[in-house]
Amino acid sequence: MPQRNQRFIKLFLLGLREFFAYNRLVFHRIMNLAADTDYIGTIKGIKDGVVLEGSNLWILICSTIIACIGLDTNSPAVIIGAMLISPLMSPILGIGLSMGINDREYLIKSGRNFMVAIGLSLLVAVIYFKVSPFGELTDEMKARTAPTILDAFVAFFGGLAGIIAGSRTDKTNAIPGVAIATALMPPLCTAGYGIATLQFNVFGGAFYLFFINAVLISLSTYAIVRMLHFPHVETPDEEKSVRSKRWGIVILVLLLIPSIVYLFASVKRITERKLIENFISSYIHGDLNKGVQWSEKRDTLNVLNLKVYYFGTYITEDSVRQLESNLIEEYDESIVLAMTAPKKAVLELIPTDSPPDQEQAQMKQQLVIFNSKMTILQQRFDAELKKSNLALVNQLSANDSLQKSLVFLQNDSIPFHEISKTAKVIFPELKSLSVGKISTSDFSEKQPKQTVLATFRWDYNQPQYIKERKRNRKRLQRFLEAKTKVKVRMVEDQSVD
Repeated sequence: MPQRNQRFIKLFLLGLREFFAYNRLVFHRIMNLAADTDYIGTIKGIKDGVVLEGSNLWILICSTIIACIGLDTNSPAVIIGAMLISPLMSPILGIGLSMGINDREYLIKSGRNFMVAIGLSLLVAVIYFKVSPFGELTDEMKARTAPTILDAFVAFFGGLAGIIAGSRTDKTNAIPGVAIATALMPPLCTAGYGIATLQFNVFGGAFYLFFINAVLISLSTYAIVRMLHFPHVETPDEEKSVRSKRWGIVILVLLLIPSIVYLFASVKRITERKLIENFISSYIHGDLNKGVQWSEKRDTLNVLNLKVYYFGTYITEDSVRQLESNLIEEYDESIVLAMTAPKKAVLELIPTDSPPDQEQAQMKQQLVIFNSKMTILQQRFDAELKKSNLALVNQLSANDSLQKSLVFLQNDSIPFHEISKTAKVIFPELKSLSVGKISTSDFSEKQPKQTVLATFRWDYNQPQYIKERKRNRKRLQRFLEAKTKVKVRMVEDQSVD
């Protein structure tokens, strides 16, 4: 090779090496985090915010109440406001920092304040949702009950951004964005709603989101602290550090498994929704953007029941059966849904001139009007029924009195001749007998009482006959009551001739 060519190659390699060295220097200068790191200020700032007392405690209570109101009224703006003022991230950063600089004292202090913050926030949330006039599970709450691995990534990278921004000499405005991204307060308040309403599935999902966010923020803080070589407070034991890292990785993997499961379920749900929407727009008359709506559910036999409200002409029964087959084929061809494809589909097509949400609104309005009219009619009916019952009771009382009087009048003709002859035969010692009906009153009742009075006299009044007179008196009374069919009042005439 000529010497000239050798010199050219050497110069080219030297220039290439200088080029890479320069680019490496520029990249290091751009990406270097240690250059403007405020070690002392960062540690002091995080440690000062760890303690939840005084103003920090009251700010935590206020942010909890604001977050509960935002969740209860389904207002994202109010929820964001609660995230911005919440001091809940300070103990979490303190945990990550304490682990990174091996400060056991502040690790315990941060953990204790973190637990206090959790307990206080849950207590305030439970009290709020117990007295709330709404108390419904809103969409904002539902969005925080099924966290995925993507939420974990958000928490991790949000924590990275937070500790990086907070460790700079010249502070940036990234902290509010980190507070919004990591979203610690809303899931914790949603967990409080789950406790207040005894919906422990809501509590479990929301608290899992909060806990995984807190863990990954602490982990990202620990990673940046170690990467920037913050000074250790205590010299770490290498053997214990390795063991702790291994256990931390195992716990982190176990903690992330539910979020991965939630992610696959979410992907499956979104894919299934898109499949059904594409199926409706491809095979069924009507436009999804012009009122066509649908609802779907599966039964225990893995049969898909799809109900579609649509605009268009009538679809024959044979066409519906063919559409059901096409729907199952769409499921089978989907990569995500092939393993969970339903055994069969039951398709219900409902042609309508207005979207079902409008129909439901009209039906609800008509139902409210109908219920209002029924309430008025029921009140009128109750009032009239009360008046009728009162009149009926008075009428029955009068009828009862009249009936008693009628019975008494019907029985007024006492067969005295027959009674007296029979009585004389049965009681030969009977000297005189008179029977008649009388009316008596104690002045406490409106109608006088009707009764029969029998006056009698025995032929013997000697003292030795007292027992016999009493016995005969009872026999005579029973005889007269049998004949008159009423109660008889007996009066003995003991006058001397």
